Amino acid sequence: MKYDDPFNIVIAGVGGQGNVLSSRLVADAAIAKGYFVAIGETYGAAQRGGSVMSHIRISKHDVGPLIPQHSAHLLLGFEPIEALRVGAKFLNPSSTAIVNMHPVYPIEVLTGQLEYPSINEVEKRLRTLCSKIYTLDAVDLAQQAGDPLVMNTVMVGALAGAHITPVDVIVLEQEIAKIRRLKDVNLTAFNLGVDAIKKNL
Repeated sequence: MKYDDPFNIVIAGVGGQGNVLSSRLVADAAIAKGYFVAIGETYGAAQRGGSVMSHIRISKHDVGPLIPQHSAHLLLGFEPIEALRVGAKFLNPSSTAIVNMHPVYPIEVLTGQLEYPSINEVEKRLRTLCSKIYTLDAVDLAQQAGDPLVMNTVMVGALAGAHITPVDVIVLEQEIAKIRRLKDVNLTAFNLGVDAIKKNL
């Protein structure tokens, strides 16, 4: 399969969701396949649940780390509102989005100062930004795997299972297997993510 070069992936989430580790896993898998990879990351009070965004650019040539606006081929959204916020800037009518629809409520919502939009409305708006969207509850799948904290590994599995990036299931699974902490749980989570997307292809 031929991929656009560079192939641009943006990961959007909040602090504590494992965004940075996920970008490293995808990058290492691409490097293992012989690609050049550039990563750019931005943080917004990430330690306190603020926004975290990673740019991953996969190419046969050396490229800069930042994805131009509306030039992402794939958005991997770890949190619905963050996916929508980042998607509005980086998605285009030919892009694909894979989004965990399990929300992380900010303190303003928990204290009643702000209202979190309905998940249906968030999904509806996301669908106006790209050609295809896959949704899943990655937190629920992570709990099935044995630990809700491996939600990010579920999402990496979903990315692999969609078969739309230059990195494939086997190489990504090999990178997951290198994680020492909760190795078996992470591998189970990864494969649950792969299977969740396959059901929607």
